[in-house]
Amino acid sequence: MEIILLKQICIMFLLIAIGILLVKKRYLSEQGGKDLGTILLRAVIPCVIVKSYLTEYSPERARDLAIAIALALLALAVAIAVSYICFGTRGRIENFGAAFCNVGFIGIPLIQAVLGDGGVFYLAGFIAFLNILQWTYGVLIMTGDASAIRMKAISTNPVVISVIIGMLIFFLRIPIPQVVTSTLSNMANLNTPLAMIILGTYLAKMDWKEIFTVKSAYFCVLVRLVVIPAATLFVLLMIPGVKADIKKVILIGCSTPVGSNIAIFAKQYDKDYKLSVVVVCLSTLLCVITVPVFYMFVEKFI
Repeated sequence: MEIILLKQICIMFLLIAIGILLVKKRYLSEQGGKDLGTILLRAVIPCVIVKSYLTEYSPERARDLAIAIALALLALAVAIAVSYICFGTRGRIENFGAAFCNVGFIGIPLIQAVLGDGGVFYLAGFIAFLNILQWTYGVLIMTGDASAIRMKAISTNPVVISVIIGMLIFFLRIPIPQVVTSTLSNMANLNTPLAMIILGTYLAKMDWKEIFTVKSAYFCVLVRLVVIPAATLFVLLMIPGVKADIKKVILIGCSTPVGSNIAIFAKQYDKDYKLSVVVVCLSTLLCVITVPVFYMFVEKFI
């Protein structure tokens, strides 16, 4: 499994390199990168999520889904608690960055590679609640102002909507025509290359010297890639009677690097945009080492 994971990460980094090359050769503009990000967040990832729910209903799968959502909430609570202990309100960018991982862009491709679409079925709740918490608790951490929280951003969030649609299809056993499932599959296949090319656009705009010389970024990345996954693994080891695959999905998700949304939030709320991009880039580069190593421990103990 570790070899599969390492191969997938290598593929992802080659795709990131393509994104960097496209920007450097001026085949992809900054606005083009933003447009690709919009397509990914508003169309491709929702299709991945809905597709994962196109599976036969059974009481056992429904129970497993409920367990996966409960464990996802627990993992997010661990991440938020550890981040707050480490950074509090004195390091708002670092707090946000460590608390919220890139489970959509990087978690989905990794879990698809290791566990298939069944893994994404368990991951969907994690993605939905991460988005909800980003637009509530995350906004509060970033701004220190509860009035900045906009419930409309949650109710119109395409990821949240897609999870609701997927659950309705699953629980109500709604039949879906073959032409629709094929369309969803084709859209879902865009997720990995599109997400990695977009991350490549971030890296292309950065001075590589800056990525490795911003000292304050290293502790944030350490907490995100090492401390939080280790703490989550410790907590999940104390919970018996849960399928190993469900735990693996949650643990792979929580081991992913800093979510790229931090750069959007930093710019929107006039925070340290440079630091936000640095922690995204640095954690993404280092996860090629940390994720496979962490998964070795997961395979050993789970």
